[in-house]
Amino acid sequence: MLLETQRRAHEEIERLQEQVAAELTTRHKKHLDKLIQQHRIKKHLDRIQHLSQFLIDTYADVNGARKAEIASISNAGNSTDFTEFYNRLKDIKDHHRRHPDEKVEILELEVAKIDEDQEMEDIENTFSGEEMRGRFLDLNSPFELYINLKNVKRINYLAYISLFDKFDEESCGIPLETRKTADYKKYLSELKEYLEGFCKRSLPLLDLEALREAALVDANEWASSQDQDMADPKLFCQPCGKQFTKQTIFDGHLPGRKHKKAAEAFSAQNGNADAKAQTDVLQSQLESAKQFKVLEFTIQKLGESVAGQREDTRDFVERKQTLSADEIEKAKATYDLQDWGQEDEEDFSGESDNGGGDEDDNNEIYNPLKLPMGWDGKPIPYWLFRLHGLGVEYPCEICGNFIYMGRKAFDRHFQEWRHAHGMKCLGIPNTKHFQEITKIQDAYALWEKLNTTKKAEAFKADAMEEFEDAEGNVFNKKTFEDLRRQGLL
Repeated sequence: MLLETQRRAHEEIERLQEQVAAELTTRHKKHLDKLIQQHRIKKHLDRIQHLSQFLIDTYADVNGARKAEIASISNAGNSTDFTEFYNRLKDIKDHHRRHPDEKVEILELEVAKIDEDQEMEDIENTFSGEEMRGRFLDLNSPFELYINLKNVKRINYLAYISLFDKFDEESCGIPLETRKTADYKKYLSELKEYLEGFCKRSLPLLDLEALREAALVDANEWASSQDQDMADPKLFCQPCGKQFTKQTIFDGHLPGRKHKKAAEAFSAQNGNADAKAQTDVLQSQLESAKQFKVLEFTIQKLGESVAGQREDTRDFVERKQTLSADEIEKAKATYDLQDWGQEDEEDFSGESDNGGGDEDDNNEIYNPLKLPMGWDGKPIPYWLFRLHGLGVEYPCEICGNFIYMGRKAFDRHFQEWRHAHGMKCLGIPNTKHFQEITKIQDAYALWEKLNTTKKAEAFKADAMEEFEDAEGNVFNKKTFEDLRRQGLL
């Protein structure tokens, strides 16, 4: 029966492919219908992968079962003897003779069978009330871990939604010392776990495995660049077994009590150390830092995948701050009505079968000034439109000459994905220095100026570090070392 099982697997794969193609050509208007469709396609694709793996294993025929079955029905070696074949045919005919009214299982109908009520119930139980069936992110739990990190910058939940995937020290507000702790790693792990779970539930067709591999590649590239910077033997403390990246940090470590105590113990052991000890320490530190970077790169890529939900979440949270409890419940009820209501799907063909076009024309909202719509689906008052300057256009060349309406939207866009992507394409970090910069040429000029200033203000130990001799005379480091070598001090 192995051959029949293989044939049925091939047929089921073809039927599933037809179902996937039919789903992809069907467009829905409701958010819930779109989400159910994506989960249905994901279920079909998983089944196709499972059956394909089964066929690969059976065609490999490791145990020889397929070859033996073919030989039994073809009677290899005696082409005129088909006894086994006719015996099987007789068994099939006898079965149908004994059960003439047995229902035939039509594979096409089995594959196409859909339990819509069960699918809706599964979606409803998958998301929390805050997520509203995949419309919004629920980052309250990671936010609590974030604000409890040591020496972290205090921000509100609304600001955190915009900054949770930014890990440069200026944007995220987390000191370098804190970013090496176990609490920070726990925070990253929980944030990554939530984002992956949310993507599986709200974006089931997203390839998470490819995303993880891309994050790992970025982390390996980062580790390769860091390996060169961390290998300076002059910044390796042999008694403590630590490698430092900056001369100033190394100099500040030497007077510490822990270093002195370790130096005494190191001297008592005759100070035996070799290059292998430094290499082991470097590899250990680099591997630990790489684990943090893998989490950070993964979160950044997940944040890009849920950019739409993040923007909707920020707008909804900001709107909730201005609404009463009853108005918030009314807004949630509006989303429920959109998902569970009985309104017809959008007719993308531009034709109407039931003559509903006249009714839509009669219900059209009168808006001659083209005012933006408020949360209630009606145009906002004209005085509010003028107050917020929503009629003023703010173009941004970095965003591809995208035009933002109103100062508030313009100020907010500097932390959004479109502007961040434009800055990344220019090879410039999206820091606070570039706030209000919308021209590409201005961004390059400011970036060059910042690099020049940074180099000029860099600490130069030979010229800036001061030493005092026994008589109270003050010299810089270079002069002091020269005089001491000549025996003049």
